[in-house]
Amino acid sequence: MKTYLGVSSLFLFVFTCLTLSCTKTSVAPIRQIPSSTKHLDRYINATLKRKGIQPSKRSDDAEFLRRVYLDLTGKIPTPDEVLDFLKDGSSNKRQRKIEQLLISDAYFDYWTELWINWLIGRRGDRDSHRVGLTLWVREELTNNIPYNRFVQELITADGELRNNGAVNYILRYRHSPPSLTSHASRLFLGLPMQCAECHDHKTEIWTQADYYGIAAFFTGIKSERKKYIDGIDMIGNKMKIRNYLITDKPEETIWVESLGTQVHPRFLDGTEYKGSLLKKRGALAQWMTDKSNPYFSQAIVNRIWKHFMGRAFVEPVDGFGEENQPTNPELLKWLANDFVIHGYDLQHLMRTILNSETYQRTSQTIESNKNDQLYYSHAYVKPLSAEQFFSSLLQATGFERLQQVRMEGMKKKNRKKRQDLLRQLERMKREHLKKFIFLLDNGEMEEIEAFNGTIPQALMMINGNMVNDSTNHEELGSFINYVLGKWREPMERMEYIYLNVLSRLPTAKEKTYFRRYLERNLYSDKDLAYEDLYWVLLNSVEFSLNH
Repeated sequence: MKTYLGVSSLFLFVFTCLTLSCTKTSVAPIRQIPSSTKHLDRYINATLKRKGIQPSKRSDDAEFLRRVYLDLTGKIPTPDEVLDFLKDGSSNKRQRKIEQLLISDAYFDYWTELWINWLIGRRGDRDSHRVGLTLWVREELTNNIPYNRFVQELITADGELRNNGAVNYILRYRHSPPSLTSHASRLFLGLPMQCAECHDHKTEIWTQADYYGIAAFFTGIKSERKKYIDGIDMIGNKMKIRNYLITDKPEETIWVESLGTQVHPRFLDGTEYKGSLLKKRGALAQWMTDKSNPYFSQAIVNRIWKHFMGRAFVEPVDGFGEENQPTNPELLKWLANDFVIHGYDLQHLMRTILNSETYQRTSQTIESNKNDQLYYSHAYVKPLSAEQFFSSLLQATGFERLQQVRMEGMKKKNRKKRQDLLRQLERMKREHLKKFIFLLDNGEMEEIEAFNGTIPQALMMINGNMVNDSTNHEELGSFINYVLGKWREPMERMEYIYLNVLSRLPTAKEKTYFRRYLERNLYSDKDLAYEDLYWVLLNSVEFSLNH
């Protein structure tokens, strides 16, 4: 842990003053803002007017840029990206930035990761091949496959794992049709049907017969182990992958002990399936994704809205029901219908939301809306997910650059050792991420969805090598070493540190305080003051939130 003289006073100041006042890309084509964006804002503003709530002002450019980078790429922008955006005087620069990010590698990587976590969880399964599913999902997103087709391919996936990455979703839940039923109904329909596995739902209309009617569509899934196949994991090591063949057996029913009967495949509207037993998963997929099924389109709109806006129309996102109505049902239905009309295009839905004045409002509240947590009068502050926090910390610390510099001293002829160290770097990154996601709690490994500043996470943040190495100004390749070598003026150094960590320039008040801090600095080595500033910003509340 850092114990530099004077750090406590600086730490206290920054935590007081840093209130929420707050990639590789291609050239994106200029698109018109979707007309649906105006409809969205009209719905929201009409609701605010009815409720007597005044909306907050538009976010400034720095606040918007950091937010949209975190939401679309899962990490903060670089200092150069922030400066370029702040200097851009064009009126449509926000729209252009959205388009640029939507075709960036960082976007496809991050949203692939999101979908993998939604589909099989962070831990996955011993047999389901996470990398295979990752490659499949990324290709689907890169080609902007319509969402209804994306889900159909997952529900009906069969064949060998090596030939069809979507098989890994079925493989994850293959031993339990009820588990697959619960997961698919929550993720794709937003329906929490799992209670009906043991008894009729206490507060909703779903019965055990309804639940097992859907589970019967998943009976007869056969997984056959095949020979191992060669593969490459994420860190470049050769590995053997167990290959599986997924097929369907002609099983028609599922036995339900509590009902004392066999249950046949049946849709939630009560219609029994009478078709081929070898095609029943296809029939279920068609029913789930049909235009007449309101749950399907509303569930994904609700989930995407939650990701960008911080609060879903229906909370939790998989909690649709008669007893849990949307906060803005008209807008949810309208957005879902617009999503269907535009061919289940996820990027159209994202453009609609991201270009809206509703999304681009500041998180600063005013007297009129300081208590609003339902109607989107201001941007809601969101804790970073574990992946967002880790990726942003990785970027802000220059962790990879530091490790690369450490390897530069090796001679080229020692190629094998360099490759081993590169693989070690990837392993280190994965291990750091695991520490953010899984915390030892009462002897159990608990999965953490978001960085909420819990004590174990904070201790790792303060004591972690990733942070301490990057703040050491004597460490060749560290971020602070880079800053001190590139700039001589104290304010230039300070500005770059702020841009790197908080994606904004320091305020006049922050500059004044830091000047005074430098003047009364008791260090014999004045450069240590920049280490303190950098360390404090990395540990600030502002860094750990999306606002």
